Amino acid sequence: MSLDISHQDNTVRFSGELNRDTLMPYSPFKLLNTLSGKVIFDFSALSNVDSAGLAWLIQQLGRAKKQQLQIEFSKVPAQLLAIAKVSAVTTLLPITD
Repeated sequence: MSLDISHQDNTVRFSGELNRDTLMPYSPFKLLNTLSGKVIFDFSALSNVDSAGLAWLIQQLGRAKKQQLQIEFSKVPAQLLAIAKVSAVTTLLPITD
């Protein structure tokens, strides 16, 4: 199990598994420091996510706000939406499609 986070321009692409076992190399998430303006988090290649992954994403939203970045979530998997709904945090997520 692994997580790969890559970026091209202002699109950040997540592929693999976003969970407690794969997040450590991305804490802190320094990639945000290199971006500006509107940033799209593309989850189209994400295969698995857990509540730790959701918590990490919410933490990144807070960091992005402090850096005046506008984050948008694209191609959000059903698993992530279900965890967000059960956790009552869906309204915090900037989902565009």
